Amino acid sequence: MVTGESCAGKDYYAETWVSVFTNKGFTARVISISDTTKREYAAATGADAKRLLRDRRYKEQHRTALTAFFQEQLRQRPQLREEHFLDAVKDAMDMDVFLITGMRDEAPVATFSHLVPNSRLLEVNIQATKETRRVRGGCQKSDDNDDSMEHHNKNGSWDITALAHSPSFLFRNDLAGNEAAKKFVETHLLAFFPRQPAATFQYGDWATVHSVVCCEVGGLVFASALALRVGVPLALIREAGKLPPPTISVIKSPSHISSSASADPKEKRIEMGLNILPRGASVVVVDDVLATGETLCAVLQLLDEAGISAEDVNVMVVTEFPVHRGRELLRRRGFGQVNIQSLLVFDRA
Repeated sequence: MVTGESCAGKDYYAETWVSVFTNKGFTARVISISDTTKREYAAATGADAKRLLRDRRYKEQHRTALTAFFQEQLRQRPQLREEHFLDAVKDAMDMDVFLITGMRDEAPVATFSHLVPNSRLLEVNIQATKETRRVRGGCQKSDDNDDSMEHHNKNGSWDITALAHSPSFLFRNDLAGNEAAKKFVETHLLAFFPRQPAATFQYGDWATVHSVVCCEVGGLVFASALALRVGVPLALIREAGKLPPPTISVIKSPSHISSSASADPKEKRIEMGLNILPRGASVVVVDDVLATGETLCAVLQLLDEAGISAEDVNVMVVTEFPVHRGRELLRRRGFGQVNIQSLLVFDRA
């Protein structure tokens, strides 16, 4: 899903990325999820549907009315966003890569991944300054006062911290041409395809990471090996009473796995050493499974108690089951800004 503000370059770069994937031997296509709304708006108002789809300046002239039209549709049909998403993907399930533009939903991966649980959903958020949007997209000066500027700082630069969620990737639209866009695909997106011999599952610069954090017991085998490999300390979270004091602890609701294994699962407390992590440290949490998100939520709450904010946490899980909507639970509980990466995605636990 290619997201970003109006005139940031979403459609242009989505088309560029489709051409890169195609040249690499993958089947790929792009669609704008808002096209259905534009056609319905044109039918209801007499606007030119073809110009709404192809003429940016014409579309911008109708933007306010289009938004109002969609909001009224949404009031009458609360599940309209999900309907549009499913309509967009139903004819492209045989594609290796399907790029969707025109999305204005907050945290689209958390919101829609359960609808296609056997596919990996990624969000690439395109960043562009206010001036870039004007020059390259033809947006008018009136944009200074619209809602789309809420994610910019006073200098007109994109402020990612203003988002309430963490996109999978960020792409900065500040260079002419499409070479940077092509390199972005090769560097970041092709790694998700097993045909690529150089693909690896990795996390940025380990020199900036203070500790690898793991909650016993499933993820321990992965976290300990990873910490040893990258030369980063391992911070262990255990069931309450198993670590020497002083400790800090939080309540953990039963996970999907523990609920399945017990007829009467109960809440437990998990804990970690009081001073094992300095306040504000950057950490990577490693776990084996992300399903309902209850375990990960408890871990993040514990880290928050230790003075580690969501923006300083990255999560790596081996297997994710989107059908259980773990990402959505984390978002509802205030952890939407945590970056989560999964190695494998399956539709059933």
